[in-house]
Amino acid sequence: MKLARALYLSAWERQHAYPGEQALEHVRQALQDRQPLEGLDELRADLLFDSDIEVLEQLERGEWCLIRAEADYGNWVVPAPAFDQRVIALMNNPPVQASRTPRLFRLVDSITGEPLAQRHYLATVDGQTNERRTDGEGIAHLFASVEARQISMKVIGA
Repeated sequence: MKLARALYLSAWERQHAYPGEQALEHVRQALQDRQPLEGLDELRADLLFDSDIEVLEQLERGEWCLIRAEADYGNWVVPAPAFDQRVIALMNNPPVQASRTPRLFRLVDSITGEPLAQRHYLATVDGQTNERRTDGEGIAHLFASVEARQISMKVIGA
């Protein structure tokens, strides 16, 4: 529900306005229960004396109306179907995806044997190079296709 100035109502909102007595009862109850009511602050801003009685008088005189919540829903554009048939067909029969096998490598210092934790490295898989970083235990998580023939790694930085 919302309060709106009668002067600015659309035809659609007029159709969904509460009749006078029902509007008064709903607003009276909202004021009594201290419930929030959309438009009430705008109505109060126009009043000479900001009181609940003045609010109700604006409704009685027909200067403000109480609009049902349904009025907000009535002007919504009906969306086009979410999926066309091509999308549904792809969802029901998805194309084959290239599989990737996780490969784990522990990178360690060649002299001390300590794990190289949080270190940047270059991973080259079949000629394609990507910069990566080891985890806290020096493990390099590398995903490569099953068909990968050559993998190399080079630690970069100090």
